Amino acid sequence: MIRKKKKVISIWAHYIRKMFIQILYITVLFIDTVRSMVLAGKNGLSSQNYFVVYLLLTLGLELYGHYKIYRGEFDFAYLFNYYSIFLILFFYRYYATIFSERLKRISLGIMIAICLYIGLCTKFYGENYENKIGILVCFYFIITALVWFYLRLKNFDEKRIIDDPHFWVSCGILFWSIFFIFRSIPMFFLKDNDPDFLTILKTIQYGVNTVMYTLFYIALRKFEYSSKTKTQI
Repeated sequence: MIRKKKKVISIWAHYIRKMFIQILYITVLFIDTVRSMVLAGKNGLSSQNYFVVYLLLTLGLELYGHYKIYRGEFDFAYLFNYYSIFLILFFYRYYATIFSERLKRISLGIMIAICLYIGLCTKFYGENYENKIGILVCFYFIITALVWFYLRLKNFDEKRIIDDPHFWVSCGILFWSIFFIFRSIPMFFLKDNDPDFLTILKTIQYGVNTVMYTLFYIALRKFEYSSKTKTQI
């Protein structure tokens, strides 16, 4: 009887912890989106490299997904296939405004190759989420972020790297991508052999998401500061 009670308490504790992390993640994402909208209203979309578009779409998809889960409907997984394609296109455009013409062409070639692979070799149009697409997004993020870090450190200037909003964006997508790959590659193996550990990894993913959007919040602060500095000049 005591063992049964302990098990029930453990289940409830895990559920409450999971709900808390999910709510914290959505709250941070919501704060980011609102701040980004305010910044766009003040200084225009280009002042933050159109980051508000990404945040609005992400928040909308997350809220819709949680609403569907609340209703006990799980037929929305395919939307994340299209969302993943959007991520590749959006961040190609984001970094294209920073990279040199040569790197921009290389990045375009990689982006086109990935999109062609997704179109020809995956069922992105199917009802289920294609894990391969998520892994491709992560590899694209990692390569792009590392190239940006290399260029930023190579082309040193007086501006501190932590004052550069692209530093925080790059840190965010790099951190998220590394963990997502760690979780996604063994996902189907863990689903059959260790579902409890997979559940823990899914919960940790919300924490990773929260950290990423916290870094994005700092990036938005840096975008705002840059806009104020330009206005004063």
